[in-house]
Amino acid sequence: MTTTRLPSPVDPRAAEPGQIELVLSQIDSLPTLPAVAAQLLEVTASESSSARQVIQLIESDQSLCARILSMISKASVGTSVKTVERAVVLLGFHAVRSLVLSIQVFETFSQRMEQSSTCFDRAGFWKHSLAVGCAAKMLAEAVPRGTGAKVQPEEAFVCGLLHDIGKVVLNACFVKSYDRVLARVEAIRGCIADVEREVFGLDHTVAGQRLAAHWKLPEMIRECIWLHHQTPASTPSRIRFPEHVRLVQIADRLSREMRIGFSGNCGPDRSLVAAGSTGFDKAALDRICAGLPEVIEARAELIGLNRLTSRDVYYEALAKTNAELARVNVSLSMANRRLEQRSRCFEALRTLNRELGHEPAQEDICRVASGVTEMMVDNGPAAMFAVSPGRSVMVVAASNAAEGEPRVEILPVSAVGDISAVTEGGDGWQRVAAIPGTLLDRLMSSLGRPPGWYWPIRHQHRFVGAMVIGTERPAELEESMSALASAFGAWLAVAESRVFSRQLSEDLAELNRRLVSSQEELARARSLAMIGEMAAGAAHELNNPLAVISGRAQMLNRAEVDEETRRVALLIAEQAHRASAIVSELMEFAKPAPPQAADFSMADLLGRIRQEWLEKASLKDPQFRLQLSDDLPPIHADASQIKTLFDELIRNAIEALRDASEPLLFINCRGHIADDRLVIAVEDNGCGMTPEVLEHATDPFFSRRPAGRGRGLGLSRAVRYAEINGGKIRLTSTAGQGTVVLVELPVAAG
Repeated sequence: MTTTRLPSPVDPRAAEPGQIELVLSQIDSLPTLPAVAAQLLEVTASESSSARQVIQLIESDQSLCARILSMISKASVGTSVKTVERAVVLLGFHAVRSLVLSIQVFETFSQRMEQSSTCFDRAGFWKHSLAVGCAAKMLAEAVPRGTGAKVQPEEAFVCGLLHDIGKVVLNACFVKSYDRVLARVEAIRGCIADVEREVFGLDHTVAGQRLAAHWKLPEMIRECIWLHHQTPASTPSRIRFPEHVRLVQIADRLSREMRIGFSGNCGPDRSLVAAGSTGFDKAALDRICAGLPEVIEARAELIGLNRLTSRDVYYEALAKTNAELARVNVSLSMANRRLEQRSRCFEALRTLNRELGHEPAQEDICRVASGVTEMMVDNGPAAMFAVSPGRSVMVVAASNAAEGEPRVEILPVSAVGDISAVTEGGDGWQRVAAIPGTLLDRLMSSLGRPPGWYWPIRHQHRFVGAMVIGTERPAELEESMSALASAFGAWLAVAESRVFSRQLSEDLAELNRRLVSSQEELARARSLAMIGEMAAGAAHELNNPLAVISGRAQMLNRAEVDEETRRVALLIAEQAHRASAIVSELMEFAKPAPPQAADFSMADLLGRIRQEWLEKASLKDPQFRLQLSDDLPPIHADASQIKTLFDELIRNAIEALRDASEPLLFINCRGHIADDRLVIAVEDNGCGMTPEVLEHATDPFFSRRPAGRGRGLGLSRAVRYAEINGGKIRLTSTAGQGTVVLVELPVAAG
């Protein structure tokens, strides 16, 4: 019998995902089917072929001839067959073709596979292929009459035998890559076709179909190779041999369920049998499953397998089933442990959500989270710390079942130490060596024992805290601790966002206040600038006429004029000087002279001012009180301007006291809380001011007095002098109860 050599396996790196054409080109480079098989397919496919042609082809290969005669001698045909001619007559074209084809394909690949070093289970593969072929043959024989096109049992056999030939092709062309496929399938317990598509870009159904086309195998075989992994619902409707395909699909799944040989499908199978869509009743399928091992035994030796008994098939299937059950039991046990851990995790999260309530603070989150962590590690002592950049603090909470309620501490971040090694470290359980000593001492004190491990808590890749335990690392809780860390991180991030939101609201309110104040100051500055321009213009325009008027008045005031003329001349000169003084006063208010700041005693200045006003005002000594601290710091300002400031305030206070029954003017001086300001309060119990008057009290030219009683620049000038000397004036007043003026002035440095 002739032998055919396969090409050497290619470099596995050539079979990268997506390089489908490269894989197919390797398949196309495989040698053709042995000559006897190819010629036999050609002869049996022709309607004009004779039995003599088939006999001559088989007799040309002595090994193949012996195989055919051996098969006939073992078959229950009721007669002795010693010639190929008699065998062809008894078996028919279809049986002979199927037998020759199966023998030739098996020998073509078996010799090559035995010579290569591969993880591929060669014997198991052929056992599975043989089982599918035998099952397909039995199914074809069991098809009820009148149910559609009858499938030749031998055709069904060869279709089933070759259905997985694509696995052999891929293994022969890409040995190392296919070993990776097998290892991956075993690791994930999945379907080999899915992994083949990941590695090669195609699976063994496509590779097998390509080889069948290359060998010019009958179309029924090609369709069965291509579609044997499909279900009837997903099988294309426009194929020529749907019954052949259906029988192979059922046979493949029956063989897999019986665990005969190696199929490469480790995962659960959506069985056609279980789905009840095979078209066979359960009794017929049970009979096929029961008789399949004996049929496999009869066929095994004919295609070149070592003697395979039905007992071997049963024992192997039983061993695989037991191994699968053991694996399933282990998997179920692990799944139960995971479910138990997840149940504890869900209970912990439920406790967290229930106890935190609405808008919890970071202290509440850490307190509850430490208790939840303690519950997860079987009541071992646990702690939690969180960093709050917005508050510049670290919140530490520790829970110990033996001590009751968790302890919560708030520490300044600056007092904890450098935690960069913690914040920049890895995820998952970490040794506490990265935690700075100060924080580690706090945790040790709270836990009652040295902490051993911590789990960083991050939110959107930003470190927000950590869970700390005083027990050994529970490696089996990785998934649950990760879920808890995500939940804790989300809660802490929300709490921190509320801190920032509150701070932003406060900052916004302060900025709005400053904006309004700045707008008022800007409007006031513009008003003063306009007044200054007006005063400068008025002074320029009025001083010359006033000088002329004053000069003419002095000329009229001569000794020879009569008394009435002299009196009128004096009045004119006096009013001219008064008008000139008003212009000068406006200029001084709008553009005051720069202050000549120096250090001086506020107590001495106020003492002199009080004495002057007692001498020129109607107030008596008990009515004008001065209360000063003994240790007042010196003031750094222009003393003359500050004296003018207080003169204006006292003048306004005395005016407000004009109608008071028991007038009282009180000046009190105290230090500011910041120790860089001095606050002087000027209080009176006069008529006070209404809110409307108070609002405009410091506006230039505003006066509540009757016309002719003042120009409305007193308080305005006082405010002006306070500002240019670095101070501030604030007024509070109630109509009928009096007024309080607070003057803030800067103290001397050092």
